Amino acid sequence: MEKPAVSLADVTFSYRGAGVPSLSSLSLDVAAGECVLLCGKSGCGKSTVLRLLNGMIPEFYDSEASGRVEVAGMDPASCPQYEIARSVGTVFQNPRTQFYTLNTTSEVAFGCENQGLERAEIVRRVGNAAEELGIESLMNRSIFQLSGGEKQRLAVASVYASDPEVFLLDEPSANLDPTATGQLAQVLATLKREGRTIVIVEHRLEYLSGVVDRAVVMSGGKKAAELERNEFLALDAAGRE
Repeated sequence: MEKPAVSLADVTFSYRGAGVPSLSSLSLDVAAGECVLLCGKSGCGKSTVLRLLNGMIPEFYDSEASGRVEVAGMDPASCPQYEIARSVGTVFQNPRTQFYTLNTTSEVAFGCENQGLERAEIVRRVGNAAEELGIESLMNRSIFQLSGGEKQRLAVASVYASDPEVFLLDEPSANLDPTATGQLAQVLATLKREGRTIVIVEHRLEYLSGVVDRAVVMSGGKKAAELERNEFLALDAAGRE
């Protein structure tokens, strides 16, 4: 049996000083190439899962945890951030929080440069990201000139160019209008066709109907329900009636 790309086993987690755990005995496996949606009310632990997977916990949060977390064959809690970034890419709700440069082309290249790749390989990856994600028109521009939707697509492209095995997205449509959300859906469809593993936290469900394989509904730090693709599509359709 193929090893999961993402695995959490009996994970209990508390932010230091919090009265109750953010996660309680949570177990979840995500297969390579699978797109899994984490949904539920605010405060249910969705974003905490992503922070455990990308190593932001315990790097930036004082906390207590038990259980096992593994992503792309690594224990994020014991790996340096530069090593995690080779295999795990994160797109945040507000893309401005993850930009390091002022020029769009430089931003897409940034992660590749941090990996110490040769210039020719960086140029190839940046060009490929722009083409595959349909953002050629955004290249070599000031980031300040971009709309919110364009910034989000650029953020995905900057992660894509680094060629991670796993993509983590934390409410990427939160600040987008319907047109930009549709464009984001096309980008996610490209990642899905390429067999990338995707874990996405979202409240807005409709635009994900073409990519989600499974939806995990969380409540109080626990898995309240798990919906297969056909069940998720039925839920989404009911919500739009």
